[in-house]
Amino acid sequence: MSQPELEQRAPDAPAPLHPPATRRAGSEWPERVTRHLVPYGVALVVLQLVFRGWALSGSWFYFDDLAFMSRAMNEPLDASYLLESYGGHLMPGAFLTVRVLTEVAVYSWAPWAVVLLALQALAGLGMLRLLVSLFGRRPMVLALLAAYLAYVFTLSAGIWFAAGINQLPMQVALVFGLHAHVDHLRHRRVRSLVVCLLWTVLGLLFYEKTLLVFGVYALVTLGWFSRGRTPDRLRHVWDTYRPAVLAHAAVGAVYLAAYVHWGLDFSPGSTNAVPWSPLAYNLLGVALAPALVGGPFQWQPIAVGSFADPAQVTILVSWVLVLGLGAYAYLTRTRTKRAWSLLGYTLFCNLVLLASARANIVGPDIAREYRYQTESAAMFVLGVGLAFLPVVGATETVAHREGAVRTFDDARLVAAVTAVICVAATYSSVRYVDLWQDRNSSRAYVEEVEKQVRSAPTQPVPLVDTGIPQTLLWAYRHPENYYSHVFRNLDDRTSFPTEAVDDLFMFDDAGRLVGVGVPPTRSNEETGGCGYALDGDATEVPLNGPVFGDGWWIELDYEATRDTQVRIVAGDEVHDLALPAGTHRAFVTARGEFDAVRLSGYDAGAGACVTSLTLGLPEPERAAS
Repeated sequence: MSQPELEQRAPDAPAPLHPPATRRAGSEWPERVTRHLVPYGVALVVLQLVFRGWALSGSWFYFDDLAFMSRAMNEPLDASYLLESYGGHLMPGAFLTVRVLTEVAVYSWAPWAVVLLALQALAGLGMLRLLVSLFGRRPMVLALLAAYLAYVFTLSAGIWFAAGINQLPMQVALVFGLHAHVDHLRHRRVRSLVVCLLWTVLGLLFYEKTLLVFGVYALVTLGWFSRGRTPDRLRHVWDTYRPAVLAHAAVGAVYLAAYVHWGLDFSPGSTNAVPWSPLAYNLLGVALAPALVGGPFQWQPIAVGSFADPAQVTILVSWVLVLGLGAYAYLTRTRTKRAWSLLGYTLFCNLVLLASARANIVGPDIAREYRYQTESAAMFVLGVGLAFLPVVGATETVAHREGAVRTFDDARLVAAVTAVICVAATYSSVRYVDLWQDRNSSRAYVEEVEKQVRSAPTQPVPLVDTGIPQTLLWAYRHPENYYSHVFRNLDDRTSFPTEAVDDLFMFDDAGRLVGVGVPPTRSNEETGGCGYALDGDATEVPLNGPVFGDGWWIELDYEATRDTQVRIVAGDEVHDLALPAGTHRAFVTARGEFDAVRLSGYDAGAGACVTSLTLGLPEPERAAS
């Protein structure tokens, strides 16, 4: 924000909380900070970006990232692709971004990391701009900004693309949208209203949870730009800001209708099936309060991510400190309780959302994952600012209580406490990042797959089209988790036959190319001699039980004295193969309902004999030669 803009707003500001006083020794540094506040704020943002850059340098694609790229490589760019509900998320802007990045940088992490870093920079600079706009150039603005940048709330979204491409645009929409909204409240400029709505719509294109910012706008309007009892405030807002109220309501209603039509894939009524008390305890007691004082310090690893796992003493001390902060604000200033409404509102919404869409599947521990309350960092620092600092141009704002002793208002003490919290939060963040980087095996797997495919002697490499390991992407995203989709970038070097002789491969859990075996879910009935000799017009190989469904493969071991053609009928699947002489293995797919495999069209003089037949789901067997 420019100095002229601040000077224009100065007449709207309330009387200073501190009366003029004689300059005290040691007061020069707060004044120096005030003069250079914006450069110092930018420096804090850059410092955070350096840390996030380090965290991103050791990160890579994980889980949903693979599904995103799989969709982008295999689906046409149309409305169906952009508007598909993904785990209850409606995110056309995110999918469009993924599509562009996949086209130019599939499995190349650097450009994706740059996008996350750019969004984080935009959110950080936007928060600086918002804080200066709300509270003016005060040293405490830097303390609030530093806490926002250091807290762990946004960390997982900052290093995991699938989370960040939702949540970081919401952070950007929040800080820039709220800045424009406050400007509209002060001056009632139509331009500010339009800018606010544009930022909000931009956030909604990436994350449906951006709807919550409408509530933030409403709370700020009612709490600081109106006065009187609640009915009087509502009447004032309606009379003064009616065009804005109608515009926000229209945009929110249209988006909500769109979300219900395209995005909603869970029942909000399912919240009744989930106990709220353990969920609330984990969200507030275990995750929130320790993070607000720089925690949680300890983490419980889960696959690649981690849950907050603070010690009991950390939980106790953090709540004492957080409640103490609120009590100190109340005892030394007026109109402070409303300052915490922003955080309370978003936490309640998070509780409802978790209870309806996540906790009924994962359980209450899911509330210890910070990516489900990413906005808490912004809501808390705004709440602290609103509880302690006057809002420039507000109708009502905080004021000092007469006669109250402000023991902890000293700028140096505030700076020291902020530094301790930031150091503690950095420690917590480093521990989280270490776990994230050490436990993500996606990069090693994908790079080994590419290496193995490019160096394989058989080109294109014949592969069973099956899913990558469940630790990398769950099978419920079928067929997005299949080789043919995940490794579409290698389609010129791979093939996915439904029949093969000898050469058929899979990847093991480390990404190595290995041969295929078919463990017997069903197998041939025992018989004497060589097995099932291919003589006469046709031969049936009975199985030791019925078969139904699809996805099955058959491994057929045979011997033949000379080459022969053969037709193999396995339920609804029909395969025509050329069987070379000698001892070999043939593989064919099978589906439908059947209890025997029929072979026909062969040369009865080829001396062919089926020595073994098994039906099942293919598994890696041996290293490829």
